[in-house]
Amino acid sequence: MRIQKLWLTAAFSLATITSAQAQTPAGFKTLASTAALQTSLAATARSTQSISSDFTQVKHMKMMNDKVSSRGKFYFRKEDKIRIEYQSPFQYLLVMNGGQIMVKDEQKSNKVNTRNSKTMQSVNRVMMDCMRGTVFTNKDFNVKAYDSKGQYLLQLSPVNNAMKGLFARIEVYLDKADNSVSKLVMSEQGGDFTEMTFSNKKTNTPLSDALFSVR
Repeated sequence: MRIQKLWLTAAFSLATITSAQAQTPAGFKTLASTAALQTSLAATARSTQSISSDFTQVKHMKMMNDKVSSRGKFYFRKEDKIRIEYQSPFQYLLVMNGGQIMVKDEQKSNKVNTRNSKTMQSVNRVMMDCMRGTVFTNKDFNVKAYDSKGQYLLQLSPVNNAMKGLFARIEVYLDKADNSVSKLVMSEQGGDFTEMTFSNKKTNTPLSDALFSVR
């Protein structure tokens, strides 16, 4: 439980929407059919071997009427490897490799096998789905799709109690130019929210095994 809370709070302290009811966001319109989008995402996923980028994360805390910003590096390598490296204002590391998750701060590191927790399996899959473009096939969520001139927006609403306890909603913003994730906004039930924005994205550059070590 401590690992799960640590992961959720410090690694992806994820964003909130006050109402759990999905509404058409400003500047977007409902996508009548997602067939073409799903086909496009699948094609992009097949051609993408790796992703690296900078990120900025802003956590808004409702009770404190405050926000905390942090920056770092993000790495993804096909099929199931993710590294999120916080560099400022604190150092913190999250590595997801297959069924293993490692979290490390300046004092110590912890490792958890997601196969021992269905909830952690679901959280792990959400992250992988965002990178693979397979969010429409995740049975833990209902997905609604919207588009604007330059972006797609996928709204994921949890359908089982375990996921509802963690998230109110997850929003995935995709750049139409290359189907890459430009922003993640994930919702908690309590009112806090965090936006994670990706920049300086690079695809299919070599990424070493050492980046994704969970030892």
